[in-house]
Amino acid sequence: MNKYFGFLIIFILLTGCMETRIIDDLALINAVGYDVTDNEKNPLKLTVTFPIITKDGKYDRKTIGVEGKSSKEAREKVRLKTNLKLESGQVRVSLYGQELAKQGLLPYLQSLARDPSIGTRAKLALAEEKASDVLLLQIKNEGQNATYLEQFLTKLNRENLRTNYNIYQFLRDYYDDGIDPILPVFKVEKNNIAYNGIGLFHEDKLVDILKPSEARYLFLFREEMKQGTFVEQIDVGEEEQASIMLNYELKEHKVDVQSISKNLKKASISIELIGDVIEYTGKEEISDPKIQNKIENIISKKINHEGKELILKLQKLQVDALGINRFVRNKMNYNDWKALDKYQSYQDMNINIDAKVILNSAGKWK
Repeated sequence: MNKYFGFLIIFILLTGCMETRIIDDLALINAVGYDVTDNEKNPLKLTVTFPIITKDGKYDRKTIGVEGKSSKEAREKVRLKTNLKLESGQVRVSLYGQELAKQGLLPYLQSLARDPSIGTRAKLALAEEKASDVLLLQIKNEGQNATYLEQFLTKLNRENLRTNYNIYQFLRDYYDDGIDPILPVFKVEKNNIAYNGIGLFHEDKLVDILKPSEARYLFLFREEMKQGTFVEQIDVGEEEQASIMLNYELKEHKVDVQSISKNLKKASISIELIGDVIEYTGKEEISDPKIQNKIENIISKKINHEGKELILKLQKLQVDALGINRFVRNKMNYNDWKALDKYQSYQDMNINIDAKVILNSAGKWK
């Protein structure tokens, strides 16, 4: 009897020490945005958004923006602008304005990662202009911008198999000396939030943004887009163009780094796509094997050309978003790798694309 009485006393004491939290008194922050300002004294703008229940019982959201010297100081100013207790454990998306991202994201990501209630699961994205513009936008029939962005990012993660736009992956790629991080970019388009490409980083600093048409090749060459749709205008004859829509599956992907003496000067990315034609507007009979072969060659050459243009752009920017240096690292011993000027070596490397497209089915056309 005394033993059970002792357990009861301990339970009462423990529960008495627990902090009582009433949901109506909490501001459960679900998205944060960071921007630079023109104010030298307060160079950082912090925007936070959280759900609220209005006096008439309706579900709504509140967005607060403040300026400060640092993220911690700005957060303290947010606290003074609401009668609710701020809780960051529900942060789902952290959004960064383009100008701030050019200065470097590492201090902000480390601050978020150190918060045990957030950890590394929060998703990351860039705003084409200001993060505050995206978070302040009132989307018709969408209650929470944070939920909308989180669902959008989840969809992008599914499409690109191994890319997860969260704190963990960004920091992992940042500290991996064989690849550079990337993040998706969103913009305000009329009364909607739209995906508008991929931000390229040199270490933790944004250096350029790929258009969506360029980004699809990036994921294809990273072996992350196992399935996709290819929609293009192709030249099929003299002064004739046709539109083709192809559902493809990536059947083969190989990266090979060739060494010349002790220098690794050449690399090649070989891919094989098998696709089904969904739509074709050309005059030819696409069921004809000769015509299929002609179209296979045209699309293969286009992918090779567009891929080479993308790689030259990445090399010029000294951005290794494809992770070519991971394959270089595997070809070298530790001391040689540490002594290597990685970005200069990557920039000087001759990287070729060898794409092969096979039409599995003519499908429907015209």
